Amino acid sequence: MFRRKLSALDYHNPGGFNCRDETEFRNFIVWLEDQKIRHYKIEDRGNLRNIHSDEWPKSFEKYMKDVNCPFKMQERQETVDWLLGLAVRLEYGDNADKYKDSTPDGAKNTDNTAKNAEPLINLDVNNPDFKAGVMALANLLQIQRHDDYLVMLK
Repeated sequence: MFRRKLSALDYHNPGGFNCRDETEFRNFIVWLEDQKIRHYKIEDRGNLRNIHSDEWPKSFEKYMKDVNCPFKMQERQETVDWLLGLAVRLEYGDNADKYKDSTPDGAKNTDNTAKNAEPLINLDVNNPDFKAGVMALANLLQIQRHDDYLVMLK
């Protein structure tokens, strides 16, 4: 469900992330704050980093308020998705120059498909190689020769 955003953020296991696993979830939140969001100063992240503490849920709830997350702690998938969206926005803001000229992979393939769909669009009919190709094709197909190779091609 979160694979694309996790991949965009260079998460170590984007395909295998399970937000329902408590330990994995807590480690993920710490990673997200430490590496991507960085809302707290390093020295203020101690309570969030102590994932084995009974007080961790309170620290996480405070963190969610501090980053203005509109979801409750019980809405885990929505919270994770929202935090990932925040992290992606921040990552883009930090590296806007790197991403401004990039295009989606699908758009690149669409451009190539369009070029491949109409290969004759950029054909130079005055090129000597083109004329020779028409003559060779005419010979191969046993078409009567004509002085104008374009007429012969038609």
